[in-house]
Amino acid sequence: MHSTVTTDLSNLCRNLHDITDNNHKENVVLFKTGAFNPIHRAHLSNMIKAKEYLERIHDFRVIGGYLSPSHDEYVQAKLDEEFIVGHHRVRMCEEAIKEANQQHWLSVDKAEIMAPHIMSISKVTLDLQTFINEILKSEKSIRVIYVTGLDLFNDCHGMRVMQQSPWNGVAVVYRSGVQEKFVESMQCVPCEKLFYIRNDSSDNQSEVLSGISSTEIRQRLRNEQWCEDLTYRSILNYMKMMRNE
Repeated sequence: MHSTVTTDLSNLCRNLHDITDNNHKENVVLFKTGAFNPIHRAHLSNMIKAKEYLERIHDFRVIGGYLSPSHDEYVQAKLDEEFIVGHHRVRMCEEAIKEANQQHWLSVDKAEIMAPHIMSISKVTLDLQTFINEILKSEKSIRVIYVTGLDLFNDCHGMRVMQQSPWNGVAVVYRSGVQEKFVESMQCVPCEKLFYIRNDSSDNQSEVLSGISSTEIRQRLRNEQWCEDLTYRSILNYMKMMRNE
């Protein structure tokens, strides 16, 4: 499934090469799937938040991260006429990463979108981890940690599979004040593969980001309303170009 055609390892190789300390931190890669129809600011914000938290609190070294747009068959069935073809969703993810200036560690994984059929989240994630370790042949195995929101984590059985799988894990980013008691009860159960990350920034931007959805972006665009608080200017320009084709 994953190959050098679908998955660019240059960020990982470069960041591994640049390691100068000998403190034996565990190297990890962050991974996020989604329709990205279109990508919005919270998608990247959650990846950045997860990276900062895992490095600061758990002393991991995040050597890279991937956004993986979902298979066309899945997205089309879900969104019907609002569906955006896969190669456009890939391109928009690339543009968003560039505009957010995160290309030194983030890139787009095309394995899921190029697969012959829909794949489960756990299968895609574990296959990426296998591919990375087979190609890079690092002295210690590199773990892939899946980044998600609280709702998807609670609803998706695949998350339970991943947190129990070897060399894997799930980072759950949730809003401060949302289901705090549930998260606190889950944190009472020790699990070295499950990380709850509270998005508790006090600034207004964090509050705006927490409520963003691709659905709202599509709705605003239909009504010709301003959207730059929800997504990136490059994405809006790209979508305008698509409409004019």
